[in-house]
Amino acid sequence: MRIGIVTAMAEETLPVYRKLGNVVAEDNVSGVAIKQIETEGHTVYLATSGIGEIRAALAVQLLVDLFDIEAVLNFGFVGSLNPKLSVGEIVIAEKAVHHQFDLSAVNNIEPGRYDGHDTPFFFTDKDIIAKVAGLMPSPLKKVTVASGDVFVADGETKERLRAVFGADVCEMELAGICLAAERNSLPVFSMKVVSDGADESAPVGFDEVLKKGITGYEERLPYVLKALSETKRDSLPVNLI
Repeated sequence: MRIGIVTAMAEETLPVYRKLGNVVAEDNVSGVAIKQIETEGHTVYLATSGIGEIRAALAVQLLVDLFDIEAVLNFGFVGSLNPKLSVGEIVIAEKAVHHQFDLSAVNNIEPGRYDGHDTPFFFTDKDIIAKVAGLMPSPLKKVTVASGDVFVADGETKERLRAVFGADVCEMELAGICLAAERNSLPVFSMKVVSDGADESAPVGFDEVLKKGITGYEERLPYVLKALSETKRDSLPVNLI
């Protein structure tokens, strides 16, 4: 399978690169650093998009246009909105909302809902999530992601994202990734590491996690790749000879 992995920052890319290894080609295309990796029967295109929704969406489209990828994975840091989540905890994104997208002044629909959609949420691939969950030795929490082009650090905004969207974590890329993947009919799977607590200490907590290189999602990556292998196999037509 041809898999695109999108991360925003080099600090998020490095653990994945170190885990997979076997880089056969690399380049910088339109500002996106891309490494081609052969692993577990897959061809992986590991792209560092840069921070933000637009950059992340552009990276997905670039991987589609250049390499005809068949699935999109996303790894990275998230800030907690839920006090039940711990710093360093690994979570799986079940759905995401672009919390800054708001057409309510025009057509009176709820914030976050794109025109042509019946919900504010973009859903990641439930089949891949289920397969990953079945392969891992211990379960991970599934979360709702508030995604936007702002680093959320103040308590008032965090409370609004919890109240309006029921969000557990916040970050700055997944909604763009999901939108680009949807436009290209691609499945998305996203695994994140909580980089700071639900209180207002976000900048301090994030900096500390960044310096220490705490991720952990790369250790679960083999389970994700195996799940994608099973997904690919299950999608093949049945031979009725």
